[in-house]
Amino acid sequence: MVSTLIGFISNAYAQVETATQTAAENTVNTIVNSDVAQTAIEQPGLWSHILNADPVVKLTLLLLVFFSITCWAVIFFKSSQLMTAQKTSKSFWHRFSASPTLSDLVSVKSIRQGPLYEIFATGHVTLGKFKNAKVNKMSDYHRSLLAQRMNQSREEEIYKLEQYVSFLATTASVAPFIGLFGTVWGILTAFMAIGKAGSSSLATVGPYISEALVATAIGLFAAIPAVIFYNYFVGKIRIINKMIDLFMEDFLIKSEQEIAA
Repeated sequence: MVSTLIGFISNAYAQVETATQTAAENTVNTIVNSDVAQTAIEQPGLWSHILNADPVVKLTLLLLVFFSITCWAVIFFKSSQLMTAQKTSKSFWHRFSASPTLSDLVSVKSIRQGPLYEIFATGHVTLGKFKNAKVNKMSDYHRSLLAQRMNQSREEEIYKLEQYVSFLATTASVAPFIGLFGTVWGILTAFMAIGKAGSSSLATVGPYISEALVATAIGLFAAIPAVIFYNYFVGKIRIINKMIDLFMEDFLIKSEQEIAA
């Protein structure tokens, strides 16, 4: 009698355990399927997320887009400018080395451009004043005055080459942090949405997480090319600057020879 009762209780317990496990599995499947269905129905596209984003996130994205567009505009402008400056400087220096006198270069219109020509023009005007004053020998005063006028012209040309390059450095330094701010704000908004909705489903937090990741992506999209081209432009300017130094030394040597002739 006791063994029969124990067997009956064991069978009942097994049936209850099986039913409980089946009910739990059905509940989990229902929750998962409802989240997936809700996500598929309610989840809009990425562009809709951006348009419906938090005002702070929108402002962050607009700021990053401004940095990115301006950065690429500077990149295209400086690439053309530095390439032209280096090309014209090489061409002018070649003609300068092959010319017997400095006055021969003034009449050549095809080389009247570039940093080296501008520095040459300043030096040639100063040298002409020395000749008009009947200077027969280049003294330390005349040499110092000529070098000073050419250095002034050189600083003006270097300023033109370095102009706007600092914006790339600013973009490379600031854009990642602006993107990080957008990311932190998006995650903070996601947690606030979880608290209001009382649910941590993907449909609840997905839009805010996507906004955060978009801010990070745009920040990197602005910063990475800014770093690359900033280093590239600095290298180009350094090469042109070295070329100017060597050219000024050649000009001073030729100037002394013409004064003494």
